[in-house]
Formats: sequence, C-alpha cells, structure tokens
Amino acid sequence: MSNAPGQRESADASAAGKQTGVAAAVVAFLGLHPPFDRMDGAALGAFAAAIRVVYFAQDEAIVSPDTGAANTFFVIQRGRVTVEQSDSNAHAGSPELVIGPGECFPIAALIGGRATTSTYRAAGDVFCYAVSGERFRELLQLSPVLLDFCTRHLAVLLARSQSMLQEHAGQSSLEEQGMATPLADLLRRAPISCAENATIAQVLERMRDERIGSMVIVDGAHRPVGIFTERDALVRVAAARVDPDTLIAQVMTANPQSLPLTATAGEAALLMARHGIRHVLALDSARFGGIVSERDLFALQRVSPRQVSANIGAAANVAEVRRAAADIRLLARNLLAQGIGGEQLTQFIAELNDRVSRRLIELVLAQYALGGVSFCWIALGSEGRLEQTFSTDQDNGIIFDVPEGDSAAVLRERLLPFAAEVNAALAECGFPLCKGNIMAGNPKWCLSLTEWQAEFSDWIRNSAPEALLNAAIFFDFRPVWGISVLADRLRDWLLATAGANRRFLHQMAANALQSQPPLGLLQDFSTSGSGRDAHTLDLKAQGARLFVDAARIFALQAGIAATGTAARVRASSAALGVNRDETGAVLDAFFFIQRMRLKHDVLETGSEAPSANRIRPDRLNSLERRILKEALRNARRVQKRLALDYQA
Repeated sequence: MSNAPGQRESADASAAGKQTGVAAAVVAFLGLHPPFDRMDGAALGAFAAAIRVVYFAQDEAIVSPDTGAANTFFVIQRGRVTVEQSDSNAHAGSPELVIGPGECFPIAALIGGRATTSTYRAAGDVFCYAVSGERFRELLQLSPVLLDFCTRHLAVLLARSQSMLQEHAGQSSLEEQGMATPLADLLRRAPISCAENATIAQVLERMRDERIGSMVIVDGAHRPVGIFTERDALVRVAAARVDPDTLIAQVMTANPQSLPLTATAGEAALLMARHGIRHVLALDSARFGGIVSERDLFALQRVSPRQVSANIGAAANVAEVRRAAADIRLLARNLLAQGIGGEQLTQFIAELNDRVSRRLIELVLAQYALGGVSFCWIALGSEGRLEQTFSTDQDNGIIFDVPEGDSAAVLRERLLPFAAEVNAALAECGFPLCKGNIMAGNPKWCLSLTEWQAEFSDWIRNSAPEALLNAAIFFDFRPVWGISVLADRLRDWLLATAGANRRFLHQMAANALQSQPPLGLLQDFSTSGSGRDAHTLDLKAQGARLFVDAARIFALQAGIAATGTAARVRASSAALGVNRDETGAVLDAFFFIQRMRLKHDVLETGSEAPSANRIRPDRLNSLERRILKEALRNARRVQKRLALDYQA
C-alpha cells in the first residue's frame, strides 16, 4: 500500500516487521495495550510483522472523510491525535477528541468498508504503527481476540475492567469483614466425587441423588482433575447434544482452581473474583478434601439481599430500619466483589431503598389519622429513575386525590405533618434532606393531581431556566407507596402534553447540550475543582447526566412512560431507528460511569477522598482511563444525535 500524502517512512522503520530487535520492541509495546495484551504469541507476531512505522507532522491529516474508504489500521505509538468531527456531525461548542499511545483508529470505518466520519489529525509529532486494510482483515480472522475487540470495542474493555473491579471490591470487603475462617471449617459434608472414567450419565445421576450442583472429578489417587457443573450440563452436553455415554473427562473443566484446607475464606473469595468462578476446591495434601462455593462465603457474612430485605420488612421502629438500611452499603460492596453489573447493582440498591421508604411510611402513617385520604408517595430525580447512589439526597413528593366536596388546601394540611416526619425518618436512615427542599414535607410538592398538572403545564409553557431544571427533576417521577393510579394518570397527561410541544423539547435539548463531556484537547480529560476536589471529574454532572438528559427528551418525544435511563434508551432507540450495537454501546458507557460512581461511594472514603461523584483521573489505571474516555465519547455521540434531532 502506498503512503498517504504527507506520510513519511524511514528506511529503518520500513523494516520493522523483519528486524528481530525492532519486532521485539513492537511486540513489547503492543503487549501493554488492549487488545494486543490478550492475543496469543503467534497472532501478535503476525500483527507485528505486518506493521510499518509512519510519521506525521503537526496538523497533518492522517485520515479524513475526503480520503475515501479507510484502508489503513493505525495504532498510535507516540504522540497524540485529535479527532475532529465533520460539520454535519458536530454541534456548536463541541470540543475535539484526543487519543494517545496504544489507541487504534479508524476501527468502525475499516470494518464497515467506508470513509471515516471524522478527521484524525496529528496534534504534534506523531508516530503510528500502520497495517494495510487488506492485511488487517486477514489478521481479524487469525485472532478471535482482535476480532472481538474490533467488533465489540467497549464491551470487551468493560469486561476487563469489571474483573479488576471485582478483585478490588472483594479485597476491601474481606478486609472489613475479616474472613479469616479456614476452608476446613466451611466444609459441610464429606467430599463427593466421581472417577474420570465415569460417563456423563453416571455423573448426572450422582449429582441428582446427592442433590448437588457440581461434581469434582478425581484420578485414581483421589486428586482432582476436573469439575463438572449444572451449567456445563446445559451448555456442553444438552445444547451440544453430546451422547450421555461420553466420558465425563471430555466435557469437564480441567484443572479447577484449588487451595489447601488451611487457606482462608478470604483467599477463596479473592480466587473466585480473579477467575470469575463460583467454586474452589479444598485440598488435603493434594487429595480432594471438599468444595467451597460462593454461597458458603456469603453465609459467613451478616448481609445478603434476602436478609437485608427481611430485616427492613420486620423493623418495628425507625431505629431498626436505620440499622437494616446501614447494611445496604455493605451489601453493595459484596455485590461489587461478586462482579454484578452496573445496571443490576443500581436496581438492587433502588429496590432496597424503596423498601426502606415504604417501611418508614408505614411506621409513620400508623401515628396519623389519614384514613380516607387517597395519596401516592412519589420518588423524583435519580430515585425516580432507579439510579440512586449512596451520595444521593432524597427527592420526593405526594400526589393526592380531592374528592368532590373536599378542599386541596385542607387535605394538604393533613398530609404535611406526616410527610415531614417521613422526610426526617429517611434522613435518620441515611438519606440526606434535599438541600433544595424538594421533599413531600414542602407544601410546594404535596399537591393534588390537578395542581401537579398545572405546575407541569406552567413549566412546559414557560421554559425559563428554573422551569427546565424542575422538569429535569420532577418529570422522572414514579410511585413508591400508595394509590399508584394517581401517578399513572399524571404520567399519561405529561407524555401527551410535553410530547406535543416541540418548542419545549427543543429548549430542553438546548439546555442539555450546555454540558459537555470533560474530554481535553491536550490531555485525556479536562478536570476542575479546588481543594480536595482539585483536578477531578464530576461523574454525575459531566458523565451520567449527559445520558440521563438525552434519554429523558427522547422518551418524552416518543411517548415512553419509563423513567429509568436504560429503559428509556432501549425503548426510544427502537422508536428512533437506532441499531442494537449503538444502543448497547450507549448503555455500556452509561453503566460503566454508574459503576465508577458506586465504586467511589463504597470503596473510597476518608478525609482526603474527593467529594461524592468526583474522581481523580490520574489515579485510574490505564484500562479504566481508556474505558472512561470511550464512555464519554459515547456521551458525545448521544449529544450529537440530540443536536441533530433538534438542530440545537
């Protein structure tokens, strides 16, 4: 392949794939960056052999929409490259992206056989490893790792990050809970095993009789050689239609992870986190001594989703609810250690927080004579979206019905003391009072259905900055306790009214686009803050909110009743004709940021830690930095679509 205009190649560099010393240096460099660090030696060697080293001077265009279909795969070796969006894809105030050493481009254009939609320009002296498009496509077929990365870029990076986060969260959880119990003390029954010459049918029959979910396979000296689980039975046997008379050695997982009986529960938990497994074998002088499961480790801990939920429901007073609510944070740490995804984790937290709210409402309500008053306690803001973190204060309100002959003002006076006491009880249980007083105990937010409609209608007509801010908080309401049909009726009215007002949606879009992803021009990120927050990023205001605001507008436009950001993205993507891959990348990006927020809340405490939702990017590992950049780029793509839809 001939060089692009302005592209120069030294005689030494042109032999990079042939000279042993240079090739070794190339392999060493690539081995520091995804996906090359996971490629096998043969595939990585083939990739290195296909490389040419190319140089670009400052401001030179490396590839652009004007150069036609992309025909070269680049990996930045030294320097930085700006990614300039074309006029048709950019919106006012949108800064350029910057990528650095180890990052690849233009992946999507090469895979799709099309021109890039952006211009990649050298931000100074830049050296790149270049592979011809034809050879790149051949290498994709040689390396499943490279193919997976290029077709599922963000998802692959996220999986790597989640594994690292599991280990971190697992270590922190164990340090706090002191899981020093020897594995020998966790074994509940004598070891059960099968010989390696047993058939699949024989192993399954034994598992059924013993009522166990996994079987250890041993050799003649009773040393474990493999493990076979219920999942293996489904995936490797039933789905693959393997003959039940096949020897178990053909379908078992060989060389299962093991520890001596003297090892601790903490060591077992970390081993499970590192390898993404649910069982660890306990060995007695190399012989199979028993098996410890993930469930056994959780039995050591005083919290589990079921236990926390039961404790909340059984609480007889606010003090008991407070003690049960304190376990939610510990449970979140445990769930992080078990590798739960960002969406599932936030849903767990939201469900348990809802249970806390409902129990407190029931306890306080018993002290008030509110019989005959039909009302619904509603959650607003992040709680309304089921996206609360531990640093979120309470945002709530009340919708009540006004029967004929009654007065809204009179009913409000009856409800307000009750609502204020619930707000105080929530604060006592770890949900801070809202600094903006957006709470049910405030007369402004304890309203009849008709009054709520009038309030919303005024914001939609007015569209002043304060009205737009209120819309961003209050339009994410959902019922928590009481007569939910009141919330449903308000939701139906809102979707019909706001969705039909194009001017209001345009103003909401313009307001949402005022916040930009904190991607720097000369550095990876543009930081802010002072004091302990100096040089930090606000993952809520500059990250999650970018997705949240756009999803809310798309949902109003499409008439979607869901309040959660993920549910809104999924439903509006179908309505707007967005493909599944793009939708998946957006959700991956959003939930990575949510996990980062939760990680900060749960694991990073102390007087020197940044404030809630703020992180120091220079303390992230290289993988986290890379994924965060990609996540913020996805936020920019979402904003680009919003800008195009509303010409903002």
